[in-house]
Amino acid sequence: MRLGRPRRPLRALAALVIVAAISALTRGVWVNGVFSSVKPGFSGTCRVVADLPGVQDMEAAGGSLFLSVGSARGPGPRDGIYAMPLAGGAPVKLAGGPKDFHPRGIGLYRTPDSGTLLLYAVNRRASGRFSIDSFEIKDPGANPALVAQGTIAGGLMINPQDVAVAGPNIFYVANGTAGKNPLIHGLQTYGIIPGGNVLYFNGSVFSQVADGLYGTRSLLLAQKGAHLIVGGLLSRSLTTYTREPLTGQLTDEDTFNLSTGPEKLSIDAQGQMLVAGHADLLEWRAHAADPAKRSASQILRVSLFNGVPRAKEQVYGNDGSQLAGASVAVAAGDRLVLGASLDNRLLSCAQK
Repeated sequence: MRLGRPRRPLRALAALVIVAAISALTRGVWVNGVFSSVKPGFSGTCRVVADLPGVQDMEAAGGSLFLSVGSARGPGPRDGIYAMPLAGGAPVKLAGGPKDFHPRGIGLYRTPDSGTLLLYAVNRRASGRFSIDSFEIKDPGANPALVAQGTIAGGLMINPQDVAVAGPNIFYVANGTAGKNPLIHGLQTYGIIPGGNVLYFNGSVFSQVADGLYGTRSLLLAQKGAHLIVGGLLSRSLTTYTREPLTGQLTDEDTFNLSTGPEKLSIDAQGQMLVAGHADLLEWRAHAADPAKRSASQILRVSLFNGVPRAKEQVYGNDGSQLAGASVAVAAGDRLVLGASLDNRLLSCAQK
């Protein structure tokens, strides 16, 4: 007896599997920047101003630059919040931080009534648990110190990377890859499938307000809080959301593609963004595994129109010999201050 036609469905299934595999490989090559490179160049000079175990983020306020320092290769005793005068000087670790404090992204907020400066930090504790720790910064200009305000934790924070503060105890959190299954997590880690999201804390509870993102690493509130800009390390893009101030809900407005995977975002006095990114993520991961393998640094300036990214230009590029894998850049007058989460150099670069 002859059985009929079992091979056509199998052939169709095999064809679909092959197409899916090719699509996944193509996307993986693109989002990881396998064939990307950074053109070296900067119209100025740079010098090393500090040796720190890893600069995760930086924010400027009150005449000082506040640095989130935490070794990306494991918690260390030098981790904490540092302050450095914008006019020049060495960064100093601030007193008042908790004992088990290893900050990632930070966000500042100045209260409109009293002018109190608040700092919120993503804290990855030595146990691997996460929280958002908040502080008041006393005397931010002359002799800053931290005064603990509270600690907020929640089960939705799987792999938080950054925080954007909209008000006292009101903030957004960038959640990175979240897959618990090793295969799913691996596909998310290399940008094959989405795994990032954005959480909103309304003063009482967390809620998810954006999902389906790739490698969510950074957040920036723009246009006086009307927009939230999300940096996607594994989408090589900036996603802009319109923000509803009363509820915190987000509406997808625009996606702006980059030539690099953005790690941290900042905004200068002219309202332009500085984006620190990694053009070749495989090179960056190799540097994470072996400090001797230097990773290129790239800083882009992105202009905003009504709070939405519209144009970009490279303002700093280096092969990694000067600074490996720059993670954040902040404008300080006519200077750029550059830090890296995996390198111990903090650079001050004077622009011509």
